[in-house]
This record gives sequence, structure tokens and C-alpha cells, in this order.
Amino acid sequence: MRGMRTGRAVVLALCLFASACSAGSNADSSSTTSSTTKVRTDSADVGLAPEPIPDPTTKVPEKDINGITFADVTKAAGLDRDHSTRDQIGEDGMSAAVSVVDIDEDGWPDIFLSRVGDSNSMYRNNGDGTFTDIEVGLGGQNPEFGTGPAVFFDANGDRHVDVYMAAIGAESDRLYMNDGTGFFIDSTAEAGMFQPPPSQLRNGDQVHGLTVGDVNADGNLDLVAVQWDTAVPESAAVAGAQRESSSGDKRFDRAGNICKSTQKFRNEGFSRVPNSSPNRSRLWINNGDGTFRDGTAEWGVKFDQILAFTPVLNDVDGDGRPDLAITGDACTSRLYRNVDGKRFEDVTESAGVGTDENGMGSTFRDIDGDGDPDWLISSISYPTKTGDCPIVSSITGCSGNRLYLNDGDGKFTDATDKFGLRHGWWGWGSAIEDFGNDGNLEVAMANGFSAAEALRPENGDWTQDYFNVFRKDPMRFWVSTKDGYKDAAFQVGLEDFGVGLGLVPVDFNRDGNLDLIMAKSEDPPRLFQNNTPTRGWLDVRLDDPSTAGNRWGIGARVEVTIKAGEKPVVAEISTGGSYESQKLPELHVGLGNRKSVAKIDVYWPGETKAQQLSNVKGNQAITIKREP
Repeated sequence: MRGMRTGRAVVLALCLFASACSAGSNADSSSTTSSTTKVRTDSADVGLAPEPIPDPTTKVPEKDINGITFADVTKAAGLDRDHSTRDQIGEDGMSAAVSVVDIDEDGWPDIFLSRVGDSNSMYRNNGDGTFTDIEVGLGGQNPEFGTGPAVFFDANGDRHVDVYMAAIGAESDRLYMNDGTGFFIDSTAEAGMFQPPPSQLRNGDQVHGLTVGDVNADGNLDLVAVQWDTAVPESAAVAGAQRESSSGDKRFDRAGNICKSTQKFRNEGFSRVPNSSPNRSRLWINNGDGTFRDGTAEWGVKFDQILAFTPVLNDVDGDGRPDLAITGDACTSRLYRNVDGKRFEDVTESAGVGTDENGMGSTFRDIDGDGDPDWLISSISYPTKTGDCPIVSSITGCSGNRLYLNDGDGKFTDATDKFGLRHGWWGWGSAIEDFGNDGNLEVAMANGFSAAEALRPENGDWTQDYFNVFRKDPMRFWVSTKDGYKDAAFQVGLEDFGVGLGLVPVDFNRDGNLDLIMAKSEDPPRLFQNNTPTRGWLDVRLDDPSTAGNRWGIGARVEVTIKAGEKPVVAEISTGGSYESQKLPELHVGLGNRKSVAKIDVYWPGETKAQQLSNVKGNQAITIKREP
């Protein structure tokens, strides 16, 4: 989440106060004072920022941690190369992407790290705990600017993995096709996906979220690309003005007014700023022949009303079709229901979601064990004793993460506080997995924010105090206790105080424990190896030879019944979620002290009858092939 560029009411990353922003080359300077939220910087402000409530110091009981422990093996694995070779300006600091994919199909997960101001890295897993940076043609079209997130999938149905990469700066997003030898060729124009580069050189107009799924059930994987739209209309400025007047103090406010103001402008049409760059978010429909068409208007997705960060395709209502969930800044997160595989319908309000102020990361998992996918959104939290939120921009909130529990009827219930997952500071990527292999789900979250441009003397000491909190906020690792989830990151060895963005769970050494790879905006990535004592586990992968483009079975529902008569572990096969991240298309299940599972039920995309396997041995990665 970021602030607002003056004049054109253009939101720019890191530019969070009127005093720290300057109009762009096309800005009308005469309109700057009327459309921005001003923060007082006189001496009366010094030291008046409300102190945030510190993290609890009480340790989580060891019985709840249950032996989970991690160790930083970044350097030993050969991944300790800096993310960037230059200072990061504006939206640059919002990109640190990581994708996990078996690029050479040898059974070992490889790691792709996008970079800012430098060439990307495709790290091949050597199978011995180390990685080698290999040349496959994905270094980036212009390393001077850099690359955002990347999503690997079969774009043309030849059963070879291709990749779509988002650009940073004055460059266009690109589709690279695998030539069959493991090398990638720029095929953007041939695929019909070329968009002219944005006008901004290094700020704005950047795509931060990518995901794939088969929205129309034709057997081909479609692509969703979403932009943190810098042409946010006047709603941002008015939101700030309303927040000031509501509290009587221009520096602090209570939660809620951002969402009210955004809804007001949505009701009035959410008109864009004149002469602003067009929205770059797209729903790309796969034609099945290596080409795509823009299905945004046809499917009714209003991308130009979302300051979007992360899209996820997941069947939230159980009708067998992937729905579209998008997290966004300034209360613009939206949930779209897939209607008959032909269009999307906005059901945000009726579903009871969309209350998050600064939705960034996004993860779906059945955290309450009732068989439905629940939705965790990472956001910004700044808890204070009074409930006041410092106004450092017109769209910066303080109310934290959201956990929406799926009620199974198309509606969700906010259970954030019940589960204890609200406060994660400036949250980004997240993961909900059984890291202890004991049947309990843990929640990991990357976080942090570096506002170098905002930390200037003229902005006042209290604003610097505010942002300094997020420069050093620790990552989160919540474990389940009788009193809800409690953060045990330090206790399990997950110590990170920098700016973490992308986050992916992956068993990189294939020992049965899920490890964590985190991409960072200012430093090398962090690879945390999970050294939890050995317990039973099972990885479920799919192979669908009946479709040309979806051999991984993305969108399939998998139910693993560990013990007959008990509730199954349920999840959808997906590669999306977190933030600027991609995971492997597989389901990891912890078995505790059991050595097998009673059964596995697979509901392939478009099927209502399950393909079932019984008495499956544990401690293996099993690939289930779709029956004819």
C-alpha cells in the first residue's frame, strides 16, 4: 500500500505525504493543494505519533509449537545474491517476487527470483541442498528496470512449462514460450498479449499479481494479471479529507472512513482521472493455440476500480468453477463469483468481505476444517491503545489483516480476532500449511516496509517514527493454541526484520518437511530449512492427460481422509496466492504418527464424481493420473 501523487491524484508507492511528493511530468500543479491530504509538519507535531502496542513478550508453550524449528540456509544453498544493485524508488520497493517450479521436471523444485535493477535468476535445484543459477533466457528484457512477479504454466498446450513475467518501469509484460529444450523465447506479440509500455519510467503502472486457472472449463489455463493502478480517482484525496474532519485532529483518525469514502466513489462510478494511463489489469482467455484474447470486458471484471495487488482463482462456493478474489488497497478488495463459466459477478458485499483497508497478500485454505476454503488477507496494522490511526496518507489504514471463514453458502464470517491473526504489521506474502506434519495448520507471513522517500526531516519526526516501526517489524509465524493463534516466529527460528514480500512454502530438499523461501526488496532472499523432527507426511500431485493445457490439474479439489470416519484435509490444487509468488501445484498433508491414509478423493475440474484411491502409503509424493 502506498501514498498519493499530487496533481493527477495519482497514487505512487512510497510517496505518502503531500510534502514528500512532486507532480509528474503531466501533472497540473494548480490542482495539487486541493486534492491531497496534508500532514502538519510544525513543531507541535514532533513526538506526537501514538505509540503502537508492542508485540507480546510471553512465549508460546512448547507443546503448541510441537518441535517446529527452522534454520537459515540461504548462503549454504547458494542463494545469497542481493535482490537489487541500486536504490529502489517508488513501486520498485513493492516488488520482490519468487516462483517455485520444477523447470527441468526432475522432481526437485527449482526457484525463480525476479530482481530490480539487475538480471533475474533461475536457480536449478541440485538435489543436495544447493542451487545453481542457470541461463534459460529469463534474465529480463531490461535489467536496468527489473522484473516483477512471474507465473509458470503451459500456455500453448504442448506440455512444456512457459512463463508470463510482469515488467518494472517503462517496459511491457512478456510471455515467454518454452522451445522444448528448456530455453524460453519471447512470444508476447505472437500470443496477442502485447501492451505498450507505461509512460512512467520507474513509478506506477506496475503489475504486482499473476495467477492462472481455467475460468471457462475448456481445458486451457487462463491468466489474470492485476495492476496496482496509479490512476486512482479523487476517492483517495476525499478519503483523507473525510478522515481528518471525523476526528477533529488532522493527524489521527479511527478506522473505517477509508472504506466509506471508497464505497461512495464506487457508487458514483469511480471515474478515472482525465488523461491518466489506461488500466493494465487483464483477464487473458487462453484460445488453446498459443494465443490469448482480452476477456476483461466480456467477463465483467472492473479492474479499474481496484488498486490491485494479488489475484487468486479458487472455487469458494463449491459449484466447481473458479471464482476470482482480488486484494486491493483503499478498501478495493473484491470477490467475483464465476457464473456458468461465462462471466464474473461482483459478490463482495453480499459475501461479507471487502472490509480490509489495505489488502496485499492473499491465501486460501480450510483453516477451520469444515471443508470450505477460507480467505486470509494480509494488510497494515498499527495498533494503539486509543484506537487512533496516524494519517500519513489518504489511503493508509491501521486495522490489520482479515481472516474470512467460509460459511459454505456463499457468505463469509470475519474471524480475524477469534483466530488471533489481525496484527502482522505491514504484511505481504503468506502461507497456511502444516509445517509440523502433526495435523495442525500454521500461518507464516512476510512483512515490512521501507519508505526511504518519506523519511525526510520536513515530514516531521512523528511520521518518521511511524515508518521506522515497519522498517524493523519481525516476520510472523502463528501456531494454533487453545486461545487462538499465537506468534512463535522467534521461537521456531524464523528471525527476519527486513522487508519481506514474496513467500512460498516448498520442500526444497524433499525430506517431507515444508521449508520457506522469502523474497526481500532490499536484501538477498531467505531460505529457511524446516528441521522439525520426522513425522508422517504425504504430497499429492496430479497428472491430467485429457487436457492439453492443464496437466497439473489446477482447480481440482483434493480430499485426503487420514483416518476412516474423520474429517478429510481439503484443498484445491493451485499455484497462486501469497504475494508476487507462485507455489508448486500440490497438496502437502501432515500425518503425525500415521504411516498411511485411508483414502484420497480427487474431484477433477468439471467433475462431480471423485476418483478415489484407498489405503495410500505415507512418506511419499504420489502423482495421481486422471482416469479416462
